Amino acid sequence: SLTRQQPMVNIIRTTVQALAAALGGCQSMHTNSYDEAICLPTEESVTLAVRTQLVLKEESRIGNVIDPLGGSYYIEWLTDEIEDRVWKYLDKIEQVGGIVKALESGWIYREMAEAFHKRRRAIETGEERVIGVNCYVSEEKQKVEVFRTNPNAAKIEQERIKKLKAERDNRKIEELLDRLRRVCEREENVMPVVMELMGKGATLYEVCDTYRDVWGEWKQPIVF
Repeated sequence: SLTRQQPMVNIIRTTVQALAAALGGCQSMHTNSYDEAICLPTEESVTLAVRTQLVLKEESRIGNVIDPLGGSYYIEWLTDEIEDRVWKYLDKIEQVGGIVKALESGWIYREMAEAFHKRRRAIETGEERVIGVNCYVSEEKQKVEVFRTNPNAAKIEQERIKKLKAERDNRKIEELLDRLRRVCEREENVMPVVMELMGKGATLYEVCDTYRDVWGEWKQPIVF
């Protein structure tokens, strides 16, 4: 829901979304940084996103009340409506053969693409109003600090991995990777051996490369 246009308005959007989640009794929450529609979040924007949650928790005290919207006829109606639509959609997935078939056939991606284009059309026609995009548009550009990565980050990481591989027990790593391969082939729980690999200094690439050797590389179906 974040927009590149008037990015500071995203702070308000995120606050309203966080409030709705808290009122709904969410078990965990993530608040987006206002600049995520433009770049990776800066330290400032990340801090502000976290502070949004803290203001709701400490100053509004929403969390002190269990089900603060309980009894609202409209919320109860919305809950029933969402539940009804969810069950109907699960039935549609079953009709196409289940979630695996839906993924393999590209059905899920067609549904996602259709939903995306439907919302895009609604915004373009003004049916759905988005501040700064199709209403209350400002010609003045808001300047925001853009996060920039360290240009030497890749080289630093390469040197770190090179040092790691020079200091670890590579024979043990190979033994564990071979065990992981056998576990994958038997379709057993991979987590115990993966945790042991990580503890011995294996890289995520080496673990994932083993997965690719056994199962191949998944490619998203092309949908129209």
